[in-house]
Amino acid sequence: MTSQRELNEVVGSAKARLVHSDIPIPRESRSKIARPPGPGAARALRNFMVPTRAPWFLAELERDYPEIAHMRLLGLNRYVLNAPELIVETFTNNAHELIKGPVYDALKPVIGNGLLTSEGPNHLAHRRLAQPAFHRDRVAEYSHSMVELTLAHEQSWSPGRKVDMSSEMTAVTLTIVGRTLFGTDLSEDTGEVGPALRKILHVTSRYVALGPKLWNFPSPARKESAQALATIDDVVNRIIAEHRAAGDNGDMLSLLLAAQADGDQFTDAQVRDEVMTLVLAGHETTAMTLTWAWLLLAQNGTEAQWLREELDAVLAGRPPTMDDIAQLPRTHAVIAEAIRLYSPIWLFGRRMLTDVELGGWQVPAGANVMVSPFAMHRSERWWPDAASFQPTRWIDAAGAFDEHQPGVPRGVWTPFGWGNRMCIGENFAWTEAILVIATLAQNWSPQLAAGAQVQPESAITMRPKGGLPMVLERR
Repeated sequence: MTSQRELNEVVGSAKARLVHSDIPIPRESRSKIARPPGPGAARALRNFMVPTRAPWFLAELERDYPEIAHMRLLGLNRYVLNAPELIVETFTNNAHELIKGPVYDALKPVIGNGLLTSEGPNHLAHRRLAQPAFHRDRVAEYSHSMVELTLAHEQSWSPGRKVDMSSEMTAVTLTIVGRTLFGTDLSEDTGEVGPALRKILHVTSRYVALGPKLWNFPSPARKESAQALATIDDVVNRIIAEHRAAGDNGDMLSLLLAAQADGDQFTDAQVRDEVMTLVLAGHETTAMTLTWAWLLLAQNGTEAQWLREELDAVLAGRPPTMDDIAQLPRTHAVIAEAIRLYSPIWLFGRRMLTDVELGGWQVPAGANVMVSPFAMHRSERWWPDAASFQPTRWIDAAGAFDEHQPGVPRGVWTPFGWGNRMCIGENFAWTEAILVIATLAQNWSPQLAAGAQVQPESAITMRPKGGLPMVLERR
């Protein structure tokens, strides 16, 4: 049980991380300028405050304002980009005029100033250090552990057992991150870390709309977050301490500690922030992609059979390897379609450093621009029968997986963000998701539990509200 003194220390550290900034953040001009049309402030706040409504609200804005929409949330002007050409222009041509926005501000008290939230030269240094850990050759080495740890988790499955599939996939991806990036065994920690991360993500999602400065005010939500954060900090600090004692084994944490020992800019706090970032970002999005994939396969028997025909033909009952991935286009397509329908990163945004014109509208320095992959990926403007699960839309005439096969304009398909801040772990995530599904779907056909009502909920990632109750069934 965490003492009140320890909780106060956690809150103090979170508040300190909140105020840190790598570069000056401009205050938005209060001068009156013409703004794009959009929903009223009351409607925007009402929808953003309800986690099960926020993604659908953004989908409504995409339909009603197909170019750009403006909304005001608690005194902040936010511009939602719904035109692909504006997304490309903003996040490619104007990338040097952007810094991270409200979603990342909300995460800062938790993960600090790591790769995900840092800016400028600091971010570049972190990214250069992390790059080797996510190189294609290194991911190929990780693939053995991805399959091995999935098989180990499968040993806990038994026919007829009811599980929360989101917790199951979180356990798998956490152990994979622990082994591959930190060289440590997290299998005994998933029971504590998984629920703690869920709590933090749930509470932090409120700060996206209301602002992370809520950390400055005592509340039950802050206390819950502090307790959960203390749990994860204990695990992170243990990982770092064990690594210092064991020495260099070539993983990501070894690179961080070596950089610190060489006198680079990485302090103890920054090493902690980087590990926390990788624990969170390195498992959560893939866990949710896999969770939604299981739901979609349970709801679409024809497509599930289509997938398993491929697994039977290519693998014939053996575990998959990295070399098999090129021969598993249907598996790849199932993962892509799960991401399209339930984008784990349902919202991303940036803050403007200078005044910029977008779509004929003046967007002032300090304003926030936002993109909703959830809305763009479900838009009837770009995707035929957009609401349906059709993994075949990703398969070309030769039967191969092709990310360009749907034929949507650049800026519509943004599963890992866009521009110079795209997710560094994209290849890691694709590889992991394909191998986990290929390993488990050969033998298992989980079904939605009777009476289960599944609602997408917008935490920092897209999660099923209350989990995803499924019953494990063998094929």
